[in-house]
Amino acid sequence: MNRKENVEDRKRKKKRLLREHVYVSIKSAIIGGEFEPGRRLIEEKLAEDMKTSRTPVREAIQKLEKEGLIYRLPRGGFAVKGVTEEEVEEVFGLRGILEGYAGFLATARMNEAELESLEEIIALQEACLQDMNAEEFIRLDGEFHDVLYKAAKNNRLYGLLQDLRDYIYRYRVIILRYQRKPQLAVQDHREMVASIRNKNAKQVEKLVRKHMTRGKEVIKKKIRQGQEPRI
Repeated sequence: MNRKENVEDRKRKKKRLLREHVYVSIKSAIIGGEFEPGRRLIEEKLAEDMKTSRTPVREAIQKLEKEGLIYRLPRGGFAVKGVTEEEVEEVFGLRGILEGYAGFLATARMNEAELESLEEIIALQEACLQDMNAEEFIRLDGEFHDVLYKAAKNNRLYGLLQDLRDYIYRYRVIILRYQRKPQLAVQDHREMVASIRNKNAKQVEKLVRKHMTRGKEVIKKKIRQGQEPRI
């Protein structure tokens, strides 16, 4: 490979990394709540903020529209899509079945190190509640469920749950903003771990599904009240 080809390869790699950075940045702002539902996405402004051209921003917007996170406005442009009751039912319905099954499998397959990891996460979450560190609490909540997924030792199941990851994270942020008693989530986690230690797979599955239902109802309640959840 000659010098000219090396230069061209580096340029292509740089452009690819830039496109990925812009896409991930906008997507993270949406699912993390920085860009609230209804916010208009202006290519020029986003490009200016990210110190880039409009091309990678336009490409990111096209991908996000396909993923259902934004929608096209009647007079042109795009805006962040809100959360609908139909979507909540679909995602939580799938998550309840998949994660419940993961909990069922994990009960028999989880090792002591994984159990101790779950217990450590719970202790850290309790500390977050005392310090009112919502951002860290949300991160730990995701970590708890990810350990549970992996402990099921089922790659296809883990892959399916990962496909729902962005929806799950977005809902987790909404739930922990509106739920007046976030300690209930920690209580649910403690009950799950206790049942895993007792090798009661059916009870773990039941507890996971109850946990999902509570979260779902928090979001649906706000939608029914005409208060579209703001992340």
